[in-house]
Amino acid sequence: MSNIELAPVPPGDFGEIRRDVANRLFSDPSYTALDAMSEMSTAAEGYIDRLAEQYPGNKLWSGGSLGRREMLPNSDIDLFAIYDDPDYEESGIRVDGVDKFEIGHIHVGGLKDLLAYSLVDANRFIDGRRVGPVPAPDVEKMILEANTPDHQLANNISEYFFYRYFDFPHKRTPMGPNLKYSTGSSRDTIFFNMISRMSTGEFPAIRGDQPELGQVMDDIESRYGIRAPYGAVNLLFTVKNAAISVYDATGDLRNRYVSPTSLEAIYEFGKDKFRAWGITDARHFIETYSAARKEIEFTVDTMLTRALSEHAAAGDISKLLNASKDELPQTCLDVISGNSDHPHSLAAFGTWLTMMSNPSGESMDNIARALIEKPLDQTWGALMAVVCCPETPDATLSRLADWLYDNERGAYLTKLITRNPTASQQTREKALRNYKAKEIIT
Repeated sequence: MSNIELAPVPPGDFGEIRRDVANRLFSDPSYTALDAMSEMSTAAEGYIDRLAEQYPGNKLWSGGSLGRREMLPNSDIDLFAIYDDPDYEESGIRVDGVDKFEIGHIHVGGLKDLLAYSLVDANRFIDGRRVGPVPAPDVEKMILEANTPDHQLANNISEYFFYRYFDFPHKRTPMGPNLKYSTGSSRDTIFFNMISRMSTGEFPAIRGDQPELGQVMDDIESRYGIRAPYGAVNLLFTVKNAAISVYDATGDLRNRYVSPTSLEAIYEFGKDKFRAWGITDARHFIETYSAARKEIEFTVDTMLTRALSEHAAAGDISKLLNASKDELPQTCLDVISGNSDHPHSLAAFGTWLTMMSNPSGESMDNIARALIEKPLDQTWGALMAVVCCPETPDATLSRLADWLYDNERGAYLTKLITRNPTASQQTREKALRNYKAKEIIT
């Protein structure tokens, strides 16, 4: 097999390790994606540590795959510079030799708000850990304090419904949902991590030096007696990494991560290893890949069902699940206005269930009105369902864009309004202006 084609490789050990890991990932049948993640994460953290010495005083935090120690040779790197001084100057740090590098800048006070009042944006830090020479005990402490049982359950519920029922369906290809975002892909495996955190209270900030995914799949088997899909995970991450290397050759940029054409090219790219796994040809490879995706999706669904049934809020969750379609909007309103130890979780669960039941525009408007009477730290996940719901009236979305401008910390919900198909052009333009004006990660 020929050498892997990578993005420009930086000088030094990181570039050499990256190329070596990429080649072993596609030539050694016994070398798994988890093995590659461990080596690549260690190498990347070392590389960033050396770079950070050029920018003394920067408090650096890695997110995404590196934050979970799940980095592969073609993974992106998401880095955040966290500043104590509100008048900071943005860091000029650059990471070379990866598929994509992004650095965000945020004041520590803004991060505290983000962790308290947001979910998806907050996960960019929850999914992370410190890198570089400057300690960040205050950031670790904020993450652990913000993730109460209510917050973490609301986080799980909102991410699960959002990616499964709103985001994924809009990113389909001729092969089905786009691999990078679809259930049964790297996005779906994040739910292994999230559900384990919900059960154990542990987070990447206090974990060890191995990929979080491997640890939590072990936890799945011991905690729930569910067979962890190690083989499926290994195949999907191997495919994802290969896709970035081969898409240029296929001319299949739009379907970069999955389509019949790109999967056939990926099979040719790594056929020696795939044949060693017993995958005989491209058609068999596509069938195996599709089955792996379904296995991961089924395992996540089973885990989430178990976690919800064992949660302290299980009784209230059952009431929402047992409500009829006609009863559900009012049941949801009762939950929002009631008193509970898990107001964030129950409001989110009830509103997402209502969103999926094809509600009337009036029902969604009533729910929105009830939610904005409550503190945002209890309603973010529920408001996410409202702004994603195609039945939410344009007038409601416009009113929410105004309300969120005054109340949201992070502006992610405002951004989602721009993607709602019901929103008028005027509402979308207003939401986009508000989003740009209020975004706190620069």
